[in-house]
Amino acid sequence: MTKKPLSPEVYARMSQAAKQGREAWRRGDIPAAERHFVEAWNTLPEPKSEQDYAQSLAWGLVEFYRDTKQCEKATQWLRALRELYGPHSDSSLDFLAGTVAFECEDLDTAFRLFRQLYLEFGKRPFEGSDPKYLDFYERRFGPLSGRTPQDGL
Repeated sequence: MTKKPLSPEVYARMSQAAKQGREAWRRGDIPAAERHFVEAWNTLPEPKSEQDYAQSLAWGLVEFYRDTKQCEKATQWLRALRELYGPHSDSSLDFLAGTVAFECEDLDTAFRLFRQLYLEFGKRPFEGSDPKYLDFYERRFGPLSGRTPQDGL
């Protein structure tokens, strides 16, 4: 589905709010960062699911809440993000869900999600992310001595 482009005015307001959120986060002002990030989201017209940038903003909110250890909010935004992606599965979204579970100390869910990805794609989903996620998976899975993702358990 093609997303509706934002008007230049809406795009400018959204970008400014997101920028202010990033700056507040860098300063350690988490409440201000949250206000600005939610403001950026709220600039999107309804229905938000049809708007360009909706997935990007929701993704950013999941990461923000995950990284600031606001697990309930991270999980809520992860559900919203899954709705924006629709019924098809997306490995990058599944990896994000694994990182949220890991950071929220739901290690069984994190392992299950990481295992599913590892069995299908090997180490590829972990590339470019914090090495702690792959380390966690490999430590919990045990020595991989010669096993490939296709070997399964």
